[in-house]
Amino acid sequence: MDFANITPPSAPSAWLDLDALDANIKRVNQMIGDTQLRVATKSVRCIDVLKYVREHSPNFLGLMSYSARESVYLLEQGFDNILCAYPTLDKEAIAQTLSFVNQGAVMVWMVDNFEQWQLLEDVGREHNTVLDVCLDINMSMTLPKIYFGTKRSRLFTIADVKKLLKTTKKFKHSKVTAMMGYEGQIAGLPEHLPDKAMLAPAIRGLKSLSKKQVSSRRPKIADWLNSNGYPLSIVNGGGSGSMLFTCAQPEVTEITVGSAYYYPALFSYMDSMQDFSPAAGFVLPVTRHPEPKVITCHGGGFIASGALGTDKAPLIVYPENLSILNDEGFGEVQTPMQAKGKLTVGIGDYVWCQHSKAGELCEHFNELITYRRNKACGTMQTYRGAGQCFH
Repeated sequence: MDFANITPPSAPSAWLDLDALDANIKRVNQMIGDTQLRVATKSVRCIDVLKYVREHSPNFLGLMSYSARESVYLLEQGFDNILCAYPTLDKEAIAQTLSFVNQGAVMVWMVDNFEQWQLLEDVGREHNTVLDVCLDINMSMTLPKIYFGTKRSRLFTIADVKKLLKTTKKFKHSKVTAMMGYEGQIAGLPEHLPDKAMLAPAIRGLKSLSKKQVSSRRPKIADWLNSNGYPLSIVNGGGSGSMLFTCAQPEVTEITVGSAYYYPALFSYMDSMQDFSPAAGFVLPVTRHPEPKVITCHGGGFIASGALGTDKAPLIVYPENLSILNDEGFGEVQTPMQAKGKLTVGIGDYVWCQHSKAGELCEHFNELITYRRNKACGTMQTYRGAGQCFH
């Protein structure tokens, strides 16, 4: 967007550039080829955008949710193929999905531990039905003194899978129909982080090694399951930062993509994501001018989750010569910024920013103001705007 010549209808507000979104959707479709697409809802958090992506994605299969109650909400909104990516202990919400399943919807639940699976079995028994289960295989790479990846699942090897399956052998109301092998250390870790340029070669090297082990371990586990009485309808992998790699793996039946659609600031630091455009962010009004080269905006404290660092702070998109004061950062209700060179904004003007992550932006605003050809053209309600809050 031509931020210099746009006056937002309100500020602070969240913006969605539909032209950039269209370009990002097109690029995702090109990169995933014939692989089926599952969209990560945590990276979108807006029903209208989820439907928009579905309408413009020929290979769209379904959604990857992040909680049981969110899964109920998505089914209520007309989506009918949901993979809940995180184990849940919410028996009530699990039960609420069953009426949709009885009408033909697909609902798959994630497990990596006996206790999680036992709860699903209990719900299935109480309602005289069979729940679909997905095994979460940990694709992190372990090296001497280095754990490269995310600490999420306890299932690493075929032996780990066998041990879990042995403890659940008598279950009759839940069955394995899917497997997820998410290579998060490849898909979500940027190579050139701000203020950490020295780490880039090491990160690239670790990613290369990790690709080799994922290409070996994930298909072996999938093959073992398929050959030992657990036919898999789903082998899920990948993320926005690993599309080309994941879709080239023969065992993968579907890929999950989310952040690529909004292209948040964090992904601009990733080697594999350089052909995308910022599609979402927030705009702040300038309300103070305390010093000759310093302005202060109202609002701005939208810091991303994860390990604290510069990469978790929002990125100023326009004006480009503004920077944050290190001793204040993005504040809860105001954010001072300093200009390098000529100050081009003053009281009554606007500063346009990107959130570091994708869907987390929607937790701060009730709606996304949509723009096309540099003009505001409508709004799309976020989860928050619909009164929905999922943890």
